[in-house]
Amino acid sequence: MTPAPLFLNRDASFDWLIALPFGVACGGHPPERFRAVGRSAAWFLAAPGGEVAGFVIHRLREVDLEATAHAELWEGPRFEAPALALSGATAGEIAFAAQHRLRGQSTHNRVLFDAAVGLGREPEAIEAWRQCLQCGDVMAHYGLGYSLLEHGRAHEAHAHLREYVRLCPRNAWAWCFLGRAAGAIGERGAAREALQRAVALEAVGADRTDAAALLGAM
Repeated sequence: MTPAPLFLNRDASFDWLIALPFGVACGGHPPERFRAVGRSAAWFLAAPGGEVAGFVIHRLREVDLEATAHAELWEGPRFEAPALALSGATAGEIAFAAQHRLRGQSTHNRVLFDAAVGLGREPEAIEAWRQCLQCGDVMAHYGLGYSLLEHGRAHEAHAHLREYVRLCPRNAWAWCFLGRAAGAIGERGAAREALQRAVALEAVGADRTDAAALLGAM
């Protein structure tokens, strides 16, 4: 079986490395989608209790990847890591290479992600989010979606937010923004369903949103 190619997402300020298949996002997933390896790493599972799809490393600069607690990273499934020119490599080999080659650097997608966040509600944020998405970071669907919505481009926003909730269905704010976008393009039924999803997620611990108020206004 051909090893899965991984997209490497490295944030130097938070000091983590997320390595997932291209087109997969790591955000708001339940604990059952992860399986710990030591105290600083975890496998990301394709489904709760399912096969390994990728991995996450915390405190990349300081973690001892060769410690016994992380032995599974060197013995588990193998992957392709094009950004590091590694083929058929274990998670341990990929993380070790990232630890020494990236050091204190973020991957380019994350540089663009931070730049887009810094632009806030400025129109230029749309282009920054779009560049981040073009780098392969599908998390940017969220930022691009709400930025487009902020600037009255609801049809475009709706497409990106719909994709993001498919990837990360437990993000209450994403459902809330999707509901707003759906309402803005005249899809009232879909808007109500999205807002109700946001309220349901709030009820089980997600961040509070404007969804209840928007539902009331409808």
